[in-house]
Order: sequence, then C-alpha cells, then structure tokens
Amino acid sequence: MPHTAFTPRYRYYVLFLLWVSYIFNFIDRQLMTILLEPIKLEFGASDTAMGLLAGFAFAVFYATLGVPVARLADRWSRRNVLAIAMVVWSGMTSLCGMATSFVQLALLRVGVGVGEAGGTPPSHALIADYFPPEQRSTALGIHGTGTQFGVLIGMIGGALIAEHLGWRAAFVIFGLPGVLVGLLIALTVREPARVTAAAGTDLSFTRTVGAIWKLPAFRGIAFAAALTAMSGYGLGTWSPSFLMRVHGLSLTEAGLMLGMVGSLGGLVGAVCGGALCDRLVRRDQRWQLRLPAIGALVSAVLQLLFILWPTEHTWQVGNFTIPVAMVFMLFGAVFAAFWIGPTYAAVQSIAPAHWRTQAAAMLLLIFNLIGMGIGPVLVGVASDLLTPTFAEQAIRYALAASLLSVLMGGVLYWRSAGAYAAQIRAQGAVVS
Repeated sequence: MPHTAFTPRYRYYVLFLLWVSYIFNFIDRQLMTILLEPIKLEFGASDTAMGLLAGFAFAVFYATLGVPVARLADRWSRRNVLAIAMVVWSGMTSLCGMATSFVQLALLRVGVGVGEAGGTPPSHALIADYFPPEQRSTALGIHGTGTQFGVLIGMIGGALIAEHLGWRAAFVIFGLPGVLVGLLIALTVREPARVTAAAGTDLSFTRTVGAIWKLPAFRGIAFAAALTAMSGYGLGTWSPSFLMRVHGLSLTEAGLMLGMVGSLGGLVGAVCGGALCDRLVRRDQRWQLRLPAIGALVSAVLQLLFILWPTEHTWQVGNFTIPVAMVFMLFGAVFAAFWIGPTYAAVQSIAPAHWRTQAAAMLLLIFNLIGMGIGPVLVGVASDLLTPTFAEQAIRYALAASLLSVLMGGVLYWRSAGAYAAQIRAQGAVVS
C-alpha cells in the first residue's frame, strides 16, 4: 500500500501543495467569469460568444486532452506531469492579458485548457496513493475546497484589479505565481511507489479507455456529475452578470459578494460532504452516491430561490446594498458542494490502482465537456434568445431553466448508488 511509505506530516504537506495548485487552477478559470462584462464591452461580443469563450473554448481541449495526458502520467510520473502542466497553464493565463482581439483571447484560453488538462487527474491519483481508503473522501474533499478558494480569490481579486488596473492586469498578476508553485511541486513532491499491474491488465490506450468505461457505476457517476455541473458552471459563469444586470451591482460588489458567499458555502459543503460521506459509508456503501444526490436536489431549490427572489428585498450595510437573494446562494453553495469528495473518491475506489489517473481523466472528460463546455454556452444562447422579450431579466430566466439538469443529475446519482455498492462488495473492500 503506497500510503504506508509516508508520514502523516508529509502526506498533508503534499495535500497542501496539491490544494494550492488546485486553487490556481480555479483562479485562472474564474478570472474569465468575473471579467466577462468588461471583456464583452471591449470586444463587442454577444452573450453566446462570451459563453463559448468562458466554456467551450477552454473545456473542449481541457477535457479531451485529459485522458491521453493521464495515461502519460500513469506510465511516467504524475508529479512531473502536474508540475509541467501548471507551468503551461499559468503562463498562458498571463498571456491572456496581452490579447488584442477576441480571437487571440480565445486561442490563449485554448492554451490554458491544454495546460490544465494535466492538473486534476494526476492530483487525484496522487492523493489516492498518499491516503488510505477510509480517508480518501475527506482528503479529496479538502483538495476540492481549492475550487472555493480559487473562486473567492479570483472573484474578489479579479474584480478589484480590473476596477483599478484593467482586466488585462488581472490575468498577468494571477498567472505568474502559478509558475513558481509548479516548480515547487517538481522539486519537493515524491512520486509514490507504483502498484504493479497484474499480467494482462496493462492494455493499449483504447482498450484501457474501454475497460474503464465498462466499470460498474462509472458511467452513472460520470453523467450524474456532468449533469449537475452543467447548471453549476452555467450559474457560476453568469452569476456576476446576473447580479450586475438584474440587481444593479457594480463589478466589485458582484465579485465581493459571490466570492465571499459562494466560496464560504462551497468550502463548508466540500469539507463536510467528504467527512460525512466517510462516516456514512461505514454503514452502507450506497451513501457514497446518495449523499451527492441529496446535495444536488436540495441545492437546486435553493439556487432557484437565489435566481428568482425579488430584487427589491435588500439590506444596506454601509455603502453596500446586499440582495436578500444572497442568503439562498450561500446555503445552495453548501449543498451543491456535497458531490466533490464523494464523487472523486468513488471513481478512485472502483478503478484499479494502475488506471486511477486515467479514470479520473475520463470522469473529467465527460464532466467538463457537458458541464463546463455546454453549460455556460446554453445559458448565453438562452439569454440572447430571451433578451428581445425580457431585456435585462433574460439572464434570470435562462439561469432558472438551466437548473433542470441539476435535478436530472441528482436522480442519476441516486440510481447509481446500488451498482457502486455492489462493485465495492465484489472487490471485498475499497480498492487499496
């Protein structure tokens, strides 16, 4: 068992570094979200075009390259792949600040996606080797809070920098430090000893992909997460524009509120969801996927209230006007984050050790093509179609309609729980 070779202190040091890497991963994505309005204004783009820029232009390369890069990581070094990837995506993020046209910015976003393809899957596989099975949901839940810290820093920092120095400076300032973190990973993280593949299991690339695809419960887990993420990425991408257009907030106000509220809720949800899952599965393995199902369904109701709550209901705190709707965003973010640790841990548990990075990449391929690639675009298209009738309110109804995919994801999570538990029982125990 690889985790026995490391002290608890070193395990958590590595988890900390991977967590920081994940924070920069999401800062670099989140910048585009908070900067949509000034970029749209400068280049004169439509909501559909901005949805493509924020979602599909990044996601299609990020998702599709993830699987072959993960195979390289499983066969070579997960640490080295992660370190190189981080240097690439951070450098490309900085270059986004130098784009002089919409096309240039789109191409650089593709470059960010190419780099980030080597980020998350190697991290998940490393964590699975550094931590024993009974701690994986918690460890991956902690790692998953990098999402919330990335959103917090990207939203608030991006808004403040853009307001004072322009949107281009935000990309440069947040891109460069990631290069240094990548180098630190390369120099200080040790690659765990590999579990040797059993004879006849080291398959070709296409056969490996096919074998992972046929793992019981894998497809259900992947599509449940993707459907949930379709709305999540749509809401995450367009919430700043929603608050600015519908609630009349400034760029800085929207960034501060979404950064604080969304990140706090997501942080609590990711950590508590992972820890609660580790406790519940001791009684019944089906809770590994039932907990994300409950989180998705509850979050859909709370997010709908956030979107539709009357704009005249506000609190005044000093110079800030705070919409009451933000309360529902806070609690919705808590339940929406329940899926993070349990989902990633479920895939790591059903996949053989020598396929873990590739299994994580295949999960993210489906998750990101559907969630990140399609979600923001659908909201943008719906907003453009509804604008002639509803004007500034169009974004509100486009976001509300997108929540249907969360309900579908929650149902699929619940239905997949039995197949997952059956495979774990067939293995005799959670994969070591």
